Parts: sequence; C-alpha cells; structure tokens
Amino acid sequence: MYEVIALFRLLVEVCASAGPTVRRTLAQPVLTVCLMTVVYGGMHVLREESLSGGLRVAFLDSEASRDARKRELENAMMQAELRQFTKSNRLIEKSLETLLERAAGAARVRLDVFHNGVIGITGNGLLRYDVTNTAAAPGHSSGPLVHNQPLSDWGSVLPALLAGRWQMVRTEEFKSASVRARFEAMGASISLLCPVADVQGKLAGALIVSWDAGNAPPSGAELQSLATSVQHIGGQIAAVLDLRGASGWSGGRASGD
Repeated sequence: MYEVIALFRLLVEVCASAGPTVRRTLAQPVLTVCLMTVVYGGMHVLREESLSGGLRVAFLDSEASRDARKRELENAMMQAELRQFTKSNRLIEKSLETLLERAAGAARVRLDVFHNGVIGITGNGLLRYDVTNTAAAPGHSSGPLVHNQPLSDWGSVLPALLAGRWQMVRTEEFKSASVRARFEAMGASISLLCPVADVQGKLAGALIVSWDAGNAPPSGAELQSLATSVQHIGGQIAAVLDLRGASGWSGGRASGD
C-alpha cells in the first residue's frame, strides 16, 4: 500500500507541474488510484469495525505492528480460555466432592471424559478417554489421572452407558486387564458407573463411584436414589464440559432409562 501512496503523490506532483493537456491525460489514472485508495481503506474499516482502527491498519501499520497485535490477541484469548478452564474445573471438583458426601461409605469418585483421539493407520479417529478429575474420602487413594487411554478398555460397560443406564460392577468383572489393575491398586472392590450425558443425550463420559473392600455400597431404594443423584450431577458436568469444549466424542448418545 505504501507503493500505491507513493505513486499517488508522484502523479499529483506531475499534474501540478504539467500543462492542461498533460493534466487531462493523467486525470483518469489519478482518479483510479484515488478510488483504489478509498476502497482499500474502506475494506479495512469494515473489517476492523472502526474508522480510526481501519485507517490505521490500512495506511499506518507495519508488518511488525500487525504481528505484535496478533500476538496480543492470541495471548488474550489464551488467558480467557485458561480462566474458563479453571472456573469449570472448580465446578467439576465441587460436584465430585458433593457426590462423595452423598455416597455413604464410598472411597472415591472419578470422572472419565471420552474424546476422539489421534488419527490411526486406518485413517479413522481412535476413541480415547481421560481420567480428568478425582475426589477421595480421607484415608483412601483417589488413584492416578490417566490420559489418552483406548476407549476399548470400557468395551464391556459402554452399552449400558450409551443406553443411559447405571450399573454396579465388581473389579474382577472388568474385562480390561489395565482397568482391573488400576482399580485393584486403589483398593476398589465394587463401583457404580453412571453416564455423563447432556440434555440431548450426548455421552461425554462416565462418573465412577468406588467402594473399597469392607465398605458395602447401599442397596435397594437407597442405591437407586444415589444412582439418580449421580446421573443428575453427571448431566451438570456434561454441560460444563460442553461449555469449555472438552467433550469431543461426537459418536455416542445416551437414551436414558
């Protein structure tokens, strides 16, 4: 754009020093340059949604200043995302603590979030899960946070989760050796698994409430009431995950009981 302005100034100087015939000859090129300048400036004004900002970007900004402004914008966006993540994480942690208080005798509660993983050799997205949040009762282990694990680990329990149903599973009943090993290392003997699904039924993950050996879980109406409470909290967590864009698995829908 600086070259266009320089050409425009040169043409004006030539016109000012030339005779009437030359000025008439140069009138059309000068008018064309003027129109190009107006259009160029107008495009930036519309894009910046500001007259002063658009004119500054069009005629005054250097490439270095544009890069600096881009970096400032990216940094501001990152800071906003970090604040949103921190806020949503606090909400999830508070939900897990509330859930642990309601589950009599429970040792821990864990949140698994399902997502699309990297593209495999076949070209298909590999479904994965992360254990993102945990809470544990005093004297009990919450277990490790694991990331990018194959969703096939949960193959035996996924059908019920997709159907929107809760289920009680003993540690020895898990078909995945890695899942069994993690639960055994925590001391978990039996677990309540409930889907984490939004109002449209999209399955975002699972809440897992575990009891260690010697602490029996509730039964009958008390268990049903607890499972209903867990599913309700799961819906709230799914909404939080959706707001921060964390529920990246688009293939699952829970139908509910």
